[in-house]
Amino acid sequence: MISGRSLMTADEELIEFLREYVTPNKQEKIAAVLDERTRRLTVILEDIYQPHNASACLRSCECLGIQDIHVVERRNQYKPNNEISMGSAKWLTIHRYHQTGSCIDSVKKQGYQLVATTPNVDGCDLHSLPLDQPVALMFGTEEKGLSEEALAAADATLRLPMYGFTQSYNISVTVALTLSRLVERLRQSDTLWKLSEEEKKELTLEFYRRIVRRHDLLEEEFWACRPD
Repeated sequence: MISGRSLMTADEELIEFLREYVTPNKQEKIAAVLDERTRRLTVILEDIYQPHNASACLRSCECLGIQDIHVVERRNQYKPNNEISMGSAKWLTIHRYHQTGSCIDSVKKQGYQLVATTPNVDGCDLHSLPLDQPVALMFGTEEKGLSEEALAAADATLRLPMYGFTQSYNISVTVALTLSRLVERLRQSDTLWKLSEEEKKELTLEFYRRIVRRHDLLEEEFWACRPD
C-alpha cells in the first residue's frame, strides 16, 4: 500500500517539515492571504527613487493582494523604507531590472498586456480598461513619469480622474487609486484571478522560509534525513 506521504513531492514534504516551526496562527494567516492573492494584475515601477513613495507603493500592492512587483532601476536605486512599507516587501515577489526593455520583455513573455498610466485624455479609464487578459500596470518616476521606451511599448494607456487645478497625483497615491478600483472590478468579475494550487504551494514554501529562523540549516537536516 502506498502511503499518502510517498505521494507528495519533495517540495510538499519540505513544506510539511517547515510547518512544524510555524505557529498555527501564522499557518492559517498565510493560507488565507494566499487564497486572496492574484497574479492577474502586476505592477511595474520605473525609476521610483523617493523612499517614501517606494515604500508606500509596496504597502498598497500587498494590502490589495498583488503578488508580483517589477522594479526598474535604470537610473535610480529602489530603496523602500521598512517603517513605511510595514514589512510588506517580505510578502511580495519583487523582480529587479537594470533596463526598462528587459523588464518589458520579461513581462510580455508571461502574457501580460502593458498598460501605461498617463494623463493622456484619450486613454482608458478605471471603468473601461479591459481586464480580459492579465494586465501589467506601468508607473513612472516622480519627476517625469514613464520613459519614452515604456510608453512606446504600452498596449494601452490609463488615465485617472482629476477635477482640480493640479493635474497629477503623487506616484504612491496613483498606485493605490488604480489598484483599488481594478482589484475590485477583478474580484467582482467571472475572471479566474486567483493563484493556482501550485502557485500557492510555491509561495507557502517561500513564506515559510522567510519566517523560519535558520531555515537553511533545517533544510540541510531535512535533505540529509530524507530517503532517496
